[in-house]
Amino acid sequence: MLLLPAFSVVLSHLVWKCLAVEHELAARSEHTTAAQNVTALSWHSHHASLLDYHSSVTSEGNDGPWSTFNLRVGTPDQDVRVLVSTASPETLVVLSEFGCSTKAFKTVPADCSASRGAMFSPNASSSWQDQGLFSINQNGVGLEANLGYSVNADFGLDTLGLGYVAGGNGPTLTNQTIGGVATASPFYLGIFGLGTQPVNFTRLGNFSTPSYLASLKAQNLIPSLSWSYTAGAMYRLKHVYGQLIFSGYDTSRFIKNTVSFTMAGDVTRDLVVSLQSIIYSGSTQTPLLSSSINVFLDSTDPFLWLPAEACRAFESAFGLVLDSATGLYLVNDSHHSSLILADAEVTFRLSDVSDGGDVVNIVLPYRAFDLTAKYPLVENTSYYFPLRQAANESQYTLGRTFFQEAYLTADYERGTFNVSQCSWIEGADENIVTIQPKTTDVSSDPTDPPSSTTPSTDPNAPNSHHALKGWVTALIVIGSIAGLAVLAGLYLFFRKRANTQPRDTHVSPQRDSKSLFSEPEVVLEQYGDSRNNLYQELHSDSKAVHVGQLEADWRDHAHEFDGTCEPVEMDAVSTRHAHTPLASRNASPVGQVS
Repeated sequence: MLLLPAFSVVLSHLVWKCLAVEHELAARSEHTTAAQNVTALSWHSHHASLLDYHSSVTSEGNDGPWSTFNLRVGTPDQDVRVLVSTASPETLVVLSEFGCSTKAFKTVPADCSASRGAMFSPNASSSWQDQGLFSINQNGVGLEANLGYSVNADFGLDTLGLGYVAGGNGPTLTNQTIGGVATASPFYLGIFGLGTQPVNFTRLGNFSTPSYLASLKAQNLIPSLSWSYTAGAMYRLKHVYGQLIFSGYDTSRFIKNTVSFTMAGDVTRDLVVSLQSIIYSGSTQTPLLSSSINVFLDSTDPFLWLPAEACRAFESAFGLVLDSATGLYLVNDSHHSSLILADAEVTFRLSDVSDGGDVVNIVLPYRAFDLTAKYPLVENTSYYFPLRQAANESQYTLGRTFFQEAYLTADYERGTFNVSQCSWIEGADENIVTIQPKTTDVSSDPTDPPSSTTPSTDPNAPNSHHALKGWVTALIVIGSIAGLAVLAGLYLFFRKRANTQPRDTHVSPQRDSKSLFSEPEVVLEQYGDSRNNLYQELHSDSKAVHVGQLEADWRDHAHEFDGTCEPVEMDAVSTRHAHTPLASRNASPVGQVS
């Protein structure tokens, strides 16, 4: 008699297990179909006709001209124009309250706000969730730490949208990490980060926020963790503006090659190539690099950071002289005219290995180096050559200047990327190809068109889900008949047990959003409620906060911000060092589409 109820329980459990299997299969099928229908998301420079926007600003930046991109920040939208950072996981914008102050400039430019890409006011955003003051790096670790960048930012979570219009190619995500900066250097314009690693605000009870790219993927707005970017070239055709595509690439913008690069293990320097040679081609052909070096591709900074020997070779080839006051290779008007007339080229030979192997040549004409420095980089506007002498190999970098002639496609799911020479065909039609997720495609080259993964539409074609569904249904029918026969004689027995025994309820652990945002037991150092105190700190040279060690596997580790930024006195003004609690917030740390 005791075996019968036991048999019934097992049989009932089996039936419900089958139902659960069927439900899971159906859910997977729907999710797969939805993922396969997601296509690449294209986002262009604010000058491009695709967004149907015309600006009177033809070039931006005090070290450019550069093609900028529009962001919508906060609630209601505040429009700002920024540059793309291929290295940063977060977005930085210029704060309206401090970005055009006398602390940022000795003399505030008349067009300050417009020249800085417009500015953002957290006080005017109802969705701003302040997280406090942090530095972007410390001790050689973090965003541009190896290049000597040092800046404080007022970080918070807020709504962030792409483009000038919401929807379509202008997705809007909530709870995105945004840092507000004030100083005119190193970020005169804000930046939009393409990094995949989450930002971790480190303190007791710390929490992480996903990057914009990861949020797009998590919400099925893009099919894969990948993007393509080129900075645009103001000297080409009738001004060619920048392009950024999520989960795809535009074959009309580059010359295809077969070279595939493998991402490096260091999450802060993953887009590394072997620079085998640099060749100057003018009246003569001259090598500018004596031996192969590993260089980081990073659009955050405009300069080419090369060994001292290479810098001397550039100086000789182009007649450059370093200005000791500004640290720039300034070019006067007469020398500029002769360089334009000579129209020399520089060829960068890239490979995934230091010697031999497949190579791709990226050729930069002199016009790519013909940039303009403006106040406050220099007192008087001047041409300059974007070259820096690297202190060590960790600084070897090909910056934004390089991206004027290079088209970069990065595929984080496969850990590979491609660098191609830009194509300059006037009137060429866009041809955007989607990069599918790794599970749907065996190709390791992000510029190879992925194989088709569309499910068969033939109703007679075999379908594993449907076949399994039929098996599950048959088992359920048989099990139900047997179960009813057994349960008929034991109805009262089971009813009595159900009434006398407590029900077994399993509750999945849920993360309390308040616990992610409440005041930590070890108080995060902030600087009081007074905006004046924040003002002092944003313009200080305070010590950068600790960024946690990043292990080799870039998929599993966060870009960390330690909440222990130390204040520095400025101009004999005492800066209040207050421990103020973080307000409890109900927002989820994971961005949601609005």
